[in-house]
Amino acid sequence: MSKRSLKAVGLTMGLFAVATPVLAQDSQDTADVQRQLDALRDEMQQLQNQLEQQESTSAQAEDASGQETRELAEENRTLIEAAQQTTISGQLEFGSVFNDWDQRDKDTVGDFDFGKFNLGISGGEGAFNYSFQYRFYNGYRFLQHGWMGYDVSENDSLKLGLVQTPFGNMDYGYLGWYGTLPYIAGFNDNQNAGIKWDHSQGAWDTSLAFFKSDQLGDDNAHYGANAVGSSAQGNSEENQLAARVAYTLGQGSDYTTEVNLSAKGGQLYNTKTGESGDNWQAAVGLSGNYGSWMTRLQATTYAYNAENPAESASEISDNVMQIGAFNFNYLIPAKGEMYSASLAYSMDVNWGPVENAYFYNDLSMIDPSGDFTPANGGFGDRDNPVVNDLGMKLTAGPYYAWFDIVTNKNGLNYFGSPIDDQWHTSFQTHVGLTF
Repeated sequence: MSKRSLKAVGLTMGLFAVATPVLAQDSQDTADVQRQLDALRDEMQQLQNQLEQQESTSAQAEDASGQETRELAEENRTLIEAAQQTTISGQLEFGSVFNDWDQRDKDTVGDFDFGKFNLGISGGEGAFNYSFQYRFYNGYRFLQHGWMGYDVSENDSLKLGLVQTPFGNMDYGYLGWYGTLPYIAGFNDNQNAGIKWDHSQGAWDTSLAFFKSDQLGDDNAHYGANAVGSSAQGNSEENQLAARVAYTLGQGSDYTTEVNLSAKGGQLYNTKTGESGDNWQAAVGLSGNYGSWMTRLQATTYAYNAENPAESASEISDNVMQIGAFNFNYLIPAKGEMYSASLAYSMDVNWGPVENAYFYNDLSMIDPSGDFTPANGGFGDRDNPVVNDLGMKLTAGPYYAWFDIVTNKNGLNYFGSPIDDQWHTSFQTHVGLTF
């Protein structure tokens, strides 16, 4: 009952009280009227108590509803902030390839196929951060990287998962699209499963890492090349330690030169013999950025001391190491040196929608310690492998196009190039978008 209704009842009782003497004279005595008034007052008091109780209950309900609303708003705010701190990225790419050694390409002037689709998520909250990227190719797919990180301090961070190996020039070791022989051999831009510590202090950058496994599994469907446990030779890199230290001259300016030293090594377990050998690698590198010009120089020495099955059983020479990546196995010398040199120039342009033109050249070679051929199971000897990638990249908003002329001699039979001591050329175009 509302307060207005109570006032109306009170007014009615007042009028009734005024009229009481008259009524008493006509029909009732004063005692009967007084009893009726007392009864009405009791009823009024009960109604007043009910009204106060209803108002109190309503206020409590409003407080509870308001608290629930505030809690819901706080939850939504937290979710929105987390979403704002997460970045979703992707890449879609198509490619056209013409190989001068392929008769079908000569007959059809090459082909145009699906290249890859990448999907990545990265973000963080406070000192916690994370990143992963999954890639889809024609016929296979894999996790390119995936880690959980924690910033221990302003200068120190930890990453756990499938992380990049701290070795050589980072992040890629080359400046074009195709890559260099140290990358193809699995030394540069390689991802392994373990934990990594990064420390940055002024011009110094230091990284230490322990990798329990080279990849997530023993097959060859992964990004960086490693020894393949499921291959005929059967080697797998386990329990590896890696370290890298770098010093940057001119830090904070547009003209910087980073000099770096790195090493990696550990157990080389053979799944066929059940025995373990070892492997090690070391590199010295220079990474320069001088305004619009960039350069990368690197020298790498390495050895795989494997406990292989008999050559007659595996049909693979002990002079080579069977490695794999991108769903493909191939051979590198078991011991040797690798050298790479890259140069690039970037310039902003106003060519219609084209905003930037980027020119580059990546040159690399392998110097085996003994006889080596990338074909015939590694039995025999060929000229030292050499690969050169000359190209240009055009960027227009989210769209890009790479144009490459890849020339090689005995280039590890990578993507089918012949091993015959002759020079062969692949003309490649890759177009795509990033988001």
